[in-house]
Amino acid sequence: MNQNFEEVSCNYCKSKSYRIKYIVDGFNYVQCNECGFVYVNPRLSDDAIKKLYNEDYFGGKGFDKSVEYKKEFEQQSNTIDLNDWDILAIKGFLPKQNTELKLLDVGCGMGLFAYKAKQKGFIAEALELSEFASQFAASNGIKVLRASIESAELKSNCYSVISMKEVIEHLPNPTQSLGKIYDSLQNDGILFLTTGNYNCPERRIKGNKWFYFMPQGHLQVFSHKTIRRFLVKAGFRKIIVTRQGDLLMNFLLKTGVIDINYYKPKSFLKRILFECVRFVNHFISSGMRIYAIK
Repeated sequence: MNQNFEEVSCNYCKSKSYRIKYIVDGFNYVQCNECGFVYVNPRLSDDAIKKLYNEDYFGGKGFDKSVEYKKEFEQQSNTIDLNDWDILAIKGFLPKQNTELKLLDVGCGMGLFAYKAKQKGFIAEALELSEFASQFAASNGIKVLRASIESAELKSNCYSVISMKEVIEHLPNPTQSLGKIYDSLQNDGILFLTTGNYNCPERRIKGNKWFYFMPQGHLQVFSHKTIRRFLVKAGFRKIIVTRQGDLLMNFLLKTGVIDINYYKPKSFLKRILFECVRFVNHFISSGMRIYAIK
């Protein structure tokens, strides 16, 4: 096999038995015959993966051309967006007596989420593999450790919140990473993560043309069931998986239904619309928002 590729077993159950579900850009998305988890096999080697996250990637010229991360930071850092609502939702899960809100954003990219959290009163730190992205985030006042979650030395019982927005699908070893995150959270601390939803209708309709299939970097693809299994295995005592991606949530924000001062609208009519849209989103969304409590 080419030295830039490696064969891997299922990261959840370690089985080597699988069937090919999709072929995308010459890569196999396979499904474990034992637990049903979907992942890329063979995949790029760890060294090859690290080289993906250069300046081109964060400018929308890498394997994921859907987002220009630098442009996104410049446009959204000082405007209201879904990051503000996500931070409000996270605060709602934290114990009321938790006055020192310390957050670590894993895979922070250009640092937008950590930047917003800092504005909302968190002591915000970040972890980022890319030299380009970590330097950009640091230039905007974010304390950044340049390292992968696998190599980072994190203090135990340190953070009240750890966030991973669109990161877990990139990780070579999510089992190991979630274990490290669990250890670094305080008791009653929260892991907030977002990722794609393998069980969404769009994937069933589009097959290997589903936008979330980017096998160079999206090494794992989770369903609501498999992400819950990984989090249970890591030790989390309470797990809330919401099949709520950004598309309809952004609609609620732009139409003024979402008030970023409240997790749910105060107005009766807006509350009904909010709940109706989220009900529909539950069945059609290509993304998930997950809250796991230690």
